[in-house]
Amino acid sequence: MHILRFGRTIPFRGQQVDCLPRTSPAERIDVGRIVAAGLLAFGISGCSKAFQDEMRADMADLRSIQARQTASLDQLQSQFASLQGKVDELEYAVHGKTSELEQRLERFGARVPPPPGVPADLLAEDEEKIRRVSGPAADQFSEGLDLLRAGEFERARSLFQSFVDQNPDTAFSDNALFWTGVSLEKIGKYDRAVVAYSDVFKLYPAEDRVQPALLRLGEAFAKLGSTEEAKLTFQKLLDDYPRGKYASEARKQLRDLNRAGRSRR
Repeated sequence: MHILRFGRTIPFRGQQVDCLPRTSPAERIDVGRIVAAGLLAFGISGCSKAFQDEMRADMADLRSIQARQTASLDQLQSQFASLQGKVDELEYAVHGKTSELEQRLERFGARVPPPPGVPADLLAEDEEKIRRVSGPAADQFSEGLDLLRAGEFERARSLFQSFVDQNPDTAFSDNALFWTGVSLEKIGKYDRAVVAYSDVFKLYPAEDRVQPALLRLGEAFAKLGSTEEAKLTFQKLLDDYPRGKYASEARKQLRDLNRAGRSRR
């Protein structure tokens, strides 16, 4: 038995048989072209599939990248919104602090130290209290305080006296009467100041301006030369309010008057 070999004639059962049909040279060229075309088509088909697979992979990568970018953008937008919220909070806080500072500066500007002889602590206290009250009477009282701080004592006295006459039973009536006495003192009318201070503890014995009114009443008596009346007034303050805010000053004034009396003997 002979082995079949491509393109050669082999014996088969006593006959010579070609493994391929006999062809002309031209036919062999056409066959070669057909084979080449088939191989090319197969190669192109293989390349096309590989290209498509690669394109699919690239598209998948692009979609993955786009998804990550979208997620990153969403995260950035969320962070921006959070930052914007914090900025708004800071602006609100800064605005609030600025307004508070402006109010404090305004109050500070309004509180220029009053002239000597005007109790600054009581003046500031009443300024704070009257800010919480509204209405024509409150405006009148507040204007009187402003005039007192500015040293316009006659105008202040007129406003405070008018306030007391028109509003005898308010929480600020004893205060207005007290400031009437202070204003009268500052314009040198001590005799009338004595009347105003006396009315404070006579008309409003339970109010908070009684103690300073007694102290200033004793001082007004002393300036008028009424030493005994001054001593009695200081002693009353000590007897009624031995632990009060003005007790130490009343004690000092009383001691000074007693010493002055002994030195004249």
